[in-house]
Amino acid sequence: MTTFDEIKSSFPSLFPASARVDCGDGWAGIVGKLLDGIATTVGLPEMSQFRILSVRQDLGFMKIDAGYGGIYDDVFRPMLMLAEFRSRVTCEECGRPGHMRTTNGWKRCRCDEHSTPEEREQPPRPAWTLGRETTKGFVWYDQAADELRIVDDLASIGMPAHHIERRKDGL
Repeated sequence: MTTFDEIKSSFPSLFPASARVDCGDGWAGIVGKLLDGIATTVGLPEMSQFRILSVRQDLGFMKIDAGYGGIYDDVFRPMLMLAEFRSRVTCEECGRPGHMRTTNGWKRCRCDEHSTPEEREQPPRPAWTLGRETTKGFVWYDQAADELRIVDDLASIGMPAHHIERRKDGL
């Protein structure tokens, strides 16, 4: 398993040693993949002055706080969102496939090995919950393709009719 310390040493200009990490190393591989994509885009790291400020767990998924030139928002927002959605199906502790689990109101993404017996009984969340409304439409994480998609037909991702109706009514 890759650690955050290894990722920081591999990408010192993008992920400085001073950046805070408040989550398990299971998500380090996701951050490494994000930084690899940024680093291999010619000129992007230098022009945008991208830097990770912190990586943390929030409501069971990974949040990355980053600094960069604002004109690059259309480039970085999808990349950061993809990393976030990857964390929703990756165990924070070990990096293996996991799903969101709740204990005493606390949400965590864990595999069976790193879950409590009570959490192991909780079924995975439906695939349609791996999305959210944005200004560009409903963005959904297609786990099989490992990509974000704009979805017009919410029923095609398994969203139940009563949820679709509530969304249409603005609730």
